[in-house]
Amino acid sequence: MKKTILFLTINIIFLATNYSLAQTCQDYIPNEWEDGRYVIRSDNTVIDYQTNLMWKKCIQGLSGDNCSVGLGGKFNWEAALQLAKDHNFATYSDWRLPNIKELNSLVTRNCYNPRVNESIFPNTPADLFWSSSPSARNSSQTWQLHFNYGYANTEERNSSNYVRLVRSR
Repeated sequence: MKKTILFLTINIIFLATNYSLAQTCQDYIPNEWEDGRYVIRSDNTVIDYQTNLMWKKCIQGLSGDNCSVGLGGKFNWEAALQLAKDHNFATYSDWRLPNIKELNSLVTRNCYNPRVNESIFPNTPADLFWSSSPSARNSSQTWQLHFNYGYANTEERNSSNYVRLVRSR
């Protein structure tokens, strides 16, 4: 019983600390994700001129100029794929889950917590996001990217992660 209480207390402190931390950027690392690389459109889409992709400004479940309206939800991989397939936003119906390379193109190397340009993609959780890239080693796993640490790894498809949709221009 004491071990369970200690475990829960440590997890609560860890989670509270994670949510209270603000993004930190390192000036000695070149910023390749400057605002000029992107154009935020009035329909809350973002064009990345370096990759020629169009992103939803907000994660799935959030909206508004600062992506602070709604509840950003987590989805298992199958639900994320279906959501993208059925999604209509800003007059486009060809939204999809990004592949791991596309998702990784948003990861900033000079900032963390989260590792994304927050002036372009506000309110992005420093957490795991699904890609569309399946694992070559295990057919029940798919690649995901962690926006706190900036690393990619594989995860079971029944896990729940955040979703940011993309489309080709």
